[in-house]
Formats: sequence, structure tokens, C-alpha cells
Amino acid sequence: MHTALRSILIVTKSGHREAEALGERMRAWLAARGLSARVVENTGEAVSLAVAGQECSLALVLGGDGTILGVARRLLGSGVPLLGVNLGKVGFLAEVAATRWESSLERLLSGGVTVQERLALSFRVERDGATVHSGGAVNDVVINRGILARVINLDLRVGPERLGELRADGLIVSTPTGATGYSVSARGPLVHPQLHVYTVTPICPFLNNLLPLVLPGEARLSVAVRERTTDVYLTQDGQEGYALHAGDVVHVERAPGGMLFATIEELSYYRKLKAKGFIKDQS
Repeated sequence: MHTALRSILIVTKSGHREAEALGERMRAWLAARGLSARVVENTGEAVSLAVAGQECSLALVLGGDGTILGVARRLLGSGVPLLGVNLGKVGFLAEVAATRWESSLERLLSGGVTVQERLALSFRVERDGATVHSGGAVNDVVINRGILARVINLDLRVGPERLGELRADGLIVSTPTGATGYSVSARGPLVHPQLHVYTVTPICPFLNNLLPLVLPGEARLSVAVRERTTDVYLTQDGQEGYALHAGDVVHVERAPGGMLFATIEELSYYRKLKAKGFIKDQS
């Protein structure tokens, strides 16, 4: 779908002088072309407050994949699309190279913003019948062991159907966007970002035949923690953690509204896989 540009929020990587300077240059460039733009640093609730306080048609995020993920979580359900400008090393989530930002924004102004809705995840932790923690994830929800090198015991269900018990270092529940992250390192599948599915991948399973699963977006996954002898944690996008207790049940499902990513088609998904080394051309 397409959307017209009106007001733009520019979010810069926290404490990054190059990002702050580039953000101000972008703001002035946009203002010279009649567009309202505001620059905020990616700290605390600044992004959420900025989106709530003004009509915003696009969020330009200046940083690496970590910055983009943090901002994207705050935009879940807001209806504001995100466009990443890569200042990091990998930059798989970024659509625009920092060295070509002017030509990229010119294309946006002339053609409008093309927006793709991608599946995101929401989760809640149930303890003794009450929800004690909840949140969203753009890349993945991971349940894994702590510092001790011991496998943990998890019991998996999809809806009313019990899949069985898993003994492993942990479990990765990944969106298509996150499939090129932690999930692929655990032998999970690459998934096209426009598919509304999510994957369930064990981390180093022990004497267990549970292979990586691809579930429809409408499926609801429940993971019960059976472990009593070692620490177990839940993490969102590898950035925020929460300690789980024995008996906790983690419910994961598709987040309402998903995540909106703006695109200018600088590099196709398949060419990006090749450029980042996920696909090796043998010809």
C-alpha cells in the first residue's frame, strides 16, 4: 500500500554523534521541501511520546539493526511505518544506505511511501493464572537457559494440541523478519518477510526429534517451563530479558496490526540475502 508523506519523525541512535548530525541535516533538507520533521534520540520513551504527540506519517531510523529493532517495537500497532537508514555493520533491516540518503528521500518524495505490513509477535507470561509480563517482538521471542550449561525442559502446545516435551538449550520463536537473525544460527528456515507465518526452532535439542516448525500467523503457541534446577529467561529481540519460574506458561501469537516497514526497493530481498552471505552463488 502507499501513503503520502506529511510529518516525519527522525530517530537517531542513542549517543551517536554521526547519527545526530545526519538527523539534523535530514530535518533541514525536508523542511526546505515543505515537510515537517522532528529529530529525537532513541532513549527511554522518547519515540512513543513523539508518535503519540504528533501526526506522523513515517519514522526514519538512523542506526544499525539494534536501533531499528528497538524503535520498531515501540511502533507496533501505531500504524506508523519505519524506514531504516544504515549506520551499522550488518544493516539487514535498513532500506537506505547513509551515503545515499538524499537520492533515496528524493524517490520517496516523488513516488510516495510503499508500505509492507510484516508479522510481529506478542507474548504474555502466565504465572499461577495471572499475567505477570507481556510485550511484543519484531524479530523473535527466545526462551533459553541461564549461565549453567544444562538443558531445560519445556512443554509445547499449538492451540489445544500438545506437541510434546522439549529438552534443549532453549527455543526461538521467530518472525519472518527475524529469520535471518538468531533463528538461522539454530538451523531455522529463511522465511520471506511478506509471509504471515512464524517459526519455532529448538536451540541444541537433546535426544529430541522436534524439527523447526513453520506455523500460520493465526496459530497460538504455548510454552510451559518445567525446569526447577536452573535459570530460564525470556528475551525480546535479544534486547530485553525477563526471568521465568518453573510452572510459567509463555503464550505467543501474532501481534495485532503487525509492523509496518517502508520500502523504496533499493535492494530486493533475494539480492539482500546474497549480499549478506545467506545465499552463496556457486555459478
